[in-house]
Amino acid sequence: MSARILIIEDNQANIDLMTYLLQAFGHRPLLATDGEMGCALAASERPDLILCDLHLPKLDGLGVVAKLRADPATRAIPILAASALPVTDGCAALRRAGFSGCLPKSLEPDVLLPALETFLPPQLRAGAVPQSGAPSAAPAPVTAAPAPSAQGAPRGRVLLLDAAPENAGLVAAILAHTGYAVNSAVNPAQAGALLDGHAYELAVCDLGLFEAHRLSFLADALEMAPGLPVLLIRPDDDEDLGTLGAGRRRSMLTHPLEPQQLVAAIDALLA
Repeated sequence: MSARILIIEDNQANIDLMTYLLQAFGHRPLLATDGEMGCALAASERPDLILCDLHLPKLDGLGVVAKLRADPATRAIPILAASALPVTDGCAALRRAGFSGCLPKSLEPDVLLPALETFLPPQLRAGAVPQSGAPSAAPAPVTAAPAPSAQGAPRGRVLLLDAAPENAGLVAAILAHTGYAVNSAVNPAQAGALLDGHAYELAVCDLGLFEAHRLSFLADALEMAPGLPVLLIRPDDDEDLGTLGAGRRRSMLTHPLEPQQLVAAIDALLA
């Protein structure tokens, strides 16, 4: 089973990222763009968890939580406050207002998903929902070797050359979750250290934005791994990556990408 998670948020960029992250880990997002709509959806859909912005049109986050806690039908649903403002009291004031907890809006996948899932029953957590037939695996830190899959061996050993800090490690989190052993490098020195004494079956290059210094990092790192198959993730279909990864097996995807699409492309290169 997957969890149904209601997002009450009016900022489109945050909506897109939270929706993408939840879907990437097997959850089903529901969406409301103002507080009144959020209360109505919570009452009609009875989601497993609610993520609620504090600053909303029509009814703010404090009004939303007060209304939902006053309704016996929604009183028991966990509600997490999502705010860009710093929380200095350990979320105590928001808990007193009725929230179950709070989340930062930085939305790093390896922080967001474990935080959410502490409020979900075990059968609804992402580890219980394999993607595209992948073995279950808990999210792991992107700069460390992730835990092996449920079968005891990773689906493949991947070197992620991450030139997209704005994606907050999303590709690494998806790969670790779907059963790959992945190590990440954000500069040539890190790539060299990870390649020293370690064998990989594939390099994944996440470009993010089309900038010269990012392309240079990817090119320098790939030179240290000659012959390694490479998956290039570019920001736009019109961007020409030229000879990056030429002379080896390579494939190309474009942001925004679906997790299943990413897994299928990697499996094809590893086949």
